[in-house]
Amino acid sequence: MPSSRYYRFKTISKEEKIKKIKILFFLFFLLAIILTVFWLIFLSSFLKIQNINFSDNTVLNRDNILSIISNINSFGLGENLLILSKSRLKSELAAAFPSITDITITKKLFNTITIDFHKRIQIGIWCNSAGCYYFDKTGVAFAKTPETEGSLILKIEDLSKNNILLGDKVLDDNLINFIFAFNAKISENNKFKILEFKIKPNFSVDLEAVTNKNWSIYLDEKQEPAAAVNNLLSILEEAVKNTGNLEYVDLRIPSRVFYKLK
Repeated sequence: MPSSRYYRFKTISKEEKIKKIKILFFLFFLLAIILTVFWLIFLSSFLKIQNINFSDNTVLNRDNILSIISNINSFGLGENLLILSKSRLKSELAAAFPSITDITITKKLFNTITIDFHKRIQIGIWCNSAGCYYFDKTGVAFAKTPETEGSLILKIEDLSKNNILLGDKVLDDNLINFIFAFNAKISENNKFKILEFKIKPNFSVDLEAVTNKNWSIYLDEKQEPAAAVNNLLSILEEAVKNTGNLEYVDLRIPSRVFYKLK
């Protein structure tokens, strides 16, 4: 005779029910906290950048900074103080505003950033076939300018470079130091002035200084500027004397100074 069989459903005790309810409540509470924190950090205005301070407001303004910040991250997250990358903002500012340097960005809870910087100071005009630009002591071209003749500011014509962008370094440090030191020594002499320097004016000359007396000086930037000026003054006093017919003086070989008359 077959035996009878039956299935007995598992019963849940009252204590187990309470325990499960507590777990569900805890998970719900934890999820609520996570969603609240997410909303507070990413979606609310709690950490949204509202105050932007500048060390100099003649170059930057709030609107163009906010425009750059909003483009750094999508979905408007770039305006979040916590998410904003200071290094990324610094590089974007340097690219958008070549006339500023030494940029420092400071965050201050909960809605403020401070941007400190220095404005580049022009020390000369650098020109190529595309136009003329102001450059600073580091050799960076930072602003376009019309070509000027007879200006008090030093002019450098560079025939070795074609297309450049604002913010590019157009002159290396050694060349800048040589040119300005040489020009300063010539100015001390007060007998003639240099109107402009030319970089690679032809295949055989790398650096030429054009004087206001309509003659030129061929130079080597690797030389000592003071020694080059002394050699120049010596050849003018001892050999040339009358510079009215002078075409150029070649100072590229310190031990042998050449000159040519017209």
